Amino acid sequence: MIQNIQTNSFENDPRNDQTIQQQAEVVQYICDRNKEVFQNYIKKELDILESKLQSENFQKQQSEVKRVKFEDGRFIDYRDNLDNLGRFELKKKTIIFISGIPSGIRYFGKIEKTIGYEFCRMINLYIPGFDKKDERRGAYQGKFDQLVQLIDDFMTVLNIQQAIFVVHSYGGLIVKYFTYFKPQRVEGLVQLASIPLTLWQGIKQYYILEKTRYFIDSNNLTFEQFQDEQFRDHLNQVISVNRKQLLSLSKVELDQIGPASLFTFHEIIPLLKLKLSVPGKYGEIFSRFRNLDKKIPRLIAYSPNDNVVLASTIEEEIYEFVLGENTIKRRILHPITKNIQLDNNDFGSNYIFRFDDASHSIHHEKGNELGILIKHFIRQLDYTEILNQLPKF
Repeated sequence: MIQNIQTNSFENDPRNDQTIQQQAEVVQYICDRNKEVFQNYIKKELDILESKLQSENFQKQQSEVKRVKFEDGRFIDYRDNLDNLGRFELKKKTIIFISGIPSGIRYFGKIEKTIGYEFCRMINLYIPGFDKKDERRGAYQGKFDQLVQLIDDFMTVLNIQQAIFVVHSYGGLIVKYFTYFKPQRVEGLVQLASIPLTLWQGIKQYYILEKTRYFIDSNNLTFEQFQDEQFRDHLNQVISVNRKQLLSLSKVELDQIGPASLFTFHEIIPLLKLKLSVPGKYGEIFSRFRNLDKKIPRLIAYSPNDNVVLASTIEEEIYEFVLGENTIKRRILHPITKNIQLDNNDFGSNYIFRFDDASHSIHHEKGNELGILIKHFIRQLDYTEILNQLPKF
């Protein structure tokens, strides 16, 4: 059983305005550099991709959903491309995609297609509840420590020792929490408009719906109440009625609410239960995020036009884990692409990307570009080594 610890609140950005501005300037300088360095490579790869997609021999991935069942009644659904094992370029690499909410079977479709189903093993893992089914499955009842164990057990059953996790939005919250307890399982993190180190704008928008439309006061509710059938039935009715009303709002009003307007009953319940299952709630969760293993390499992509996860909060995380003076640096031993001028003494700094013409849906809007960059990141991983270790205090 994972031990819970009480912490102070880490829900708010602790930086002052001057620090925010200084860190933003550093991050944006690196992003501008990387854009220039990779632009010709991306253009060339996009031309190759277009030719492949138009080819009659282009292999399309089957969309069959599989299920891992455990003796204690737990189960989790997923899709993968293991049928292509014999043709994988990188047979020892595995990508696990975990989406934000609301989810869908083709959430990462454009990125998957660009990476190519013969590149390495790719798994779409559907988190209980966010797969639009009842989150309660035998011994799994929706607690965060149970979810960590479920993902760990899933990887064991499929004989996956490590994976590169590709996440978007709320998927980042799930995977970072998993990473805190199971860092040995995480070979790399690819964060696309991912939940940052503090409360994000989207959850604040959702809180408005929670209080004004669903009449939920999560500060005065317990995890156990969400197990009660009468409570669940009543909440389901309230959410269903309000979802219909939300559809009648103007586009401007819906944009202000964000993705939260699309959340279903089956998504709202696990969203609340995960938070309530941690004694310190989001304050405790975010304190753990600030203590993730800094040796884990990251690719981070974001947009300054994101109204769900503000750019400034993502830039704090980039500075904290990749660019700041207290980060762990990786050296590139052998650049896999000769015509890209990478910073060989700082592997991580090469994989920070800002897309000025995207929004929170960066995984859709820039799926092709991201697929190309993710492939490059993964190929380069094996040709790096840790350059420095943080001092021990």
